[in-house]
Amino acid sequence: MTRPPMPETPRRRLARRHVLMLILACEVMVVGVSNADRYRPPGIVVDQTVTRGNVIT
Repeated sequence: MTRPPMPETPRRRLARRHVLMLILACEVMVVGVSNADRYRPPGIVVDQTVTRGNVIT
């Protein structure tokens, strides 16, 4: 007895919305990595310094 040939499985393409979600996820990752080294936790101002943006905690 021989087996009947297996039917070909149809190839499914990713839906446009899934592609857009993947692109958005990659963009979020890239922006997050690029901004990660710029993050500075806020400090409590005890004294104002002469240099703007510096805080004595």
